[in-house]
Amino acid sequence: MTSSRELPTAKELLDALTGVEILTATGSPNTVLEVHGNVARVQTERSPGGRPVEISEVQRGLDKLAEHRSVRVTVDELGHRSAFVGAVLATLPGARFGGPPAEVILREPTGDEVTGDLHFGELDAVTSVKVRTEQKKLRKLLAGGAGFAECALCGDRYPIDFLIAAHIKKRAVCTDQERRDLTHVAMLACSFGCDTLYESGWITVDENGLVQTRSANTLPEGHFRTRIVHLKGRICVAHTASSETYFAWHRENVFVSSGMP
Repeated sequence: MTSSRELPTAKELLDALTGVEILTATGSPNTVLEVHGNVARVQTERSPGGRPVEISEVQRGLDKLAEHRSVRVTVDELGHRSAFVGAVLATLPGARFGGPPAEVILREPTGDEVTGDLHFGELDAVTSVKVRTEQKKLRKLLAGGAGFAECALCGDRYPIDFLIAAHIKKRAVCTDQERRDLTHVAMLACSFGCDTLYESGWITVDENGLVQTRSANTLPEGHFRTRIVHLKGRICVAHTASSETYFAWHRENVFVSSGMP
């Protein structure tokens, strides 16, 4: 059963959805214009300037959904802004509208559903949301549901818990379309160094799919230097024609500009 610890808080979720048009169960558009204090200001067709919604109303809906895995989109269940609260809940990975009567149903999403989820990538606006809502499911998607998988950079095989779903191109600068291109814009990198080395620009992947590194000549003997030398020239299994554009961005913006020897 999904627990509340695996879902973002209402504040985190609303922050992540600010500026994103979401649809109610009847297809009406709602947009969170801003979140301030204990209130979110929400734009609707009838209120283009926005109307306040208490964040606590969304939190109650999240708690009910986490506990029961489904919640009816009614005033009795979700309060007087039930249509908006239901629309917010339906953006969660694995959540969908059901009915009639209208309800939000939460279940473990399939890989295809995660890839096609319009709002999946929006949930990691803050680190805690990313950890709880994206990492677990994205790692599962990239590993094909297996309990063990290879690090795309060093090639070593690890339990899935020791692998990180790393964005090849920094997620903050991806377009919405790129953020949803999960099987190409992300790769599995181990937490034993490869993820940090790639993110900080010590290593990259060239147009031929080979790992390139900063010069190891000036590094002292030890594990760090050994790791750099070990990685240089290895084949990156995440490199494909579809992911090359993301690796090219990394080479030009992170590897080159890191300022390291």
